[in-house]
Amino acid sequence: MRSDEERLKKAGKGTRAVHSGTTSSHNSLNTPIFQSSTFFLDEDSYRMWQEGKPRAPVYSRYHNPTTRAVEKKIAQLEEAEDALVFSTGMAAICTTLLTFLSQGDRIVTTRNLYGGTILTLNQDFVRFGIDVTYVDVKDLTAVEAALKEKETKILYCETLTNPLLEVSDLPSLARLAKKYGAIPIVDSTFATPMSCQPLSLGFEAVIHSVTKLLNGHSDILGGTVAGSKKIIEQIWYKSRNFGGTMDPHQASLLERGIKTIHVRYEKSTGTAGKLATWLESHPKIEKVIYPGLKSHDDYELCKKIMDTPSTMVCFEVKGGDEAGRKLMDNLEIAAQAVSLGGVESLISMPCSTTHVSWKAEDRLAAGIGPGFIRFSTGLEDSEDLVADFKQALDSL
Repeated sequence: MRSDEERLKKAGKGTRAVHSGTTSSHNSLNTPIFQSSTFFLDEDSYRMWQEGKPRAPVYSRYHNPTTRAVEKKIAQLEEAEDALVFSTGMAAICTTLLTFLSQGDRIVTTRNLYGGTILTLNQDFVRFGIDVTYVDVKDLTAVEAALKEKETKILYCETLTNPLLEVSDLPSLARLAKKYGAIPIVDSTFATPMSCQPLSLGFEAVIHSVTKLLNGHSDILGGTVAGSKKIIEQIWYKSRNFGGTMDPHQASLLERGIKTIHVRYEKSTGTAGKLATWLESHPKIEKVIYPGLKSHDDYELCKKIMDTPSTMVCFEVKGGDEAGRKLMDNLEIAAQAVSLGGVESLISMPCSTTHVSWKAEDRLAAGIGPGFIRFSTGLEDSEDLVADFKQALDSL
């Protein structure tokens, strides 16, 4: 008889989101919260610990049944052999990259990344003696030239970039990385496994900030990485050492959130598409950036590698940053806050939040122009969001 996990591999994404990983104890329907820092030692745990095997059930930094359940759920959704969860998205990114990078090693990446990732690459990885080389990953010729120029350990990008919503050509980037012996790693937070599964496109590890869409309720921090058993085992040892471990209560909330990701993602992307279409026709909007619009440069690529475009909509307001701030102040539904992917719509300006550490000319060169706004579409009715934007824009 096939195990539940084997059976679920052939199930749809929604079924996997609800059922995979969930671990019963004492006939519980849901995974219990094992709120324990340490566990009784027995013959098996002694043996695993002494042999240095990963996930010895002796201490919650090594293994916890609640966190293990949600790791299995994430692995199923990404069609990965295994997954690992962390206390934050940045813990997932840093632990994963530092598993494979040492002093003198090289990572090739793009400046069009989450601001926190750029910050740690520039401030910390460089300080550790790691060669951080930036290229335009949209330019495959430039990527190949960079990989060919010098031995590279990692090629790193985002499926959908934050905040410009550029779509990375994952199959082509994976082929180039492997051609030159680099490990292709991607942050797919904006896409989620509901829309894109990078491992099936040739990437070896996929990272998410589960704080965002996977959890979906703006009430926990967390990160994850999924990949082969070999890669996840290597990362586990660094996770044990660095200590960015997810708490079992976090893991329980995350598992609960993931159970509705398919419903939430479908609703939010549908609303995002309607809002993007409406904004594009408004005279006070300079431009709209949404990969589901035919006006987006990556419209065809998005259709090729993603099932649905995004819950995120970015746009520029005519009148620059001052007009953008006034628009946000006039909105009555969306909350001004960083982060994304929650049930409530959130709005922010990268110039004063995620990319505030960047010089103005660097933001402009990257495509973050005056009046640039990032909008995370929640679960409100699309008609209400459009009406709210209409009254806010009418007041400018």
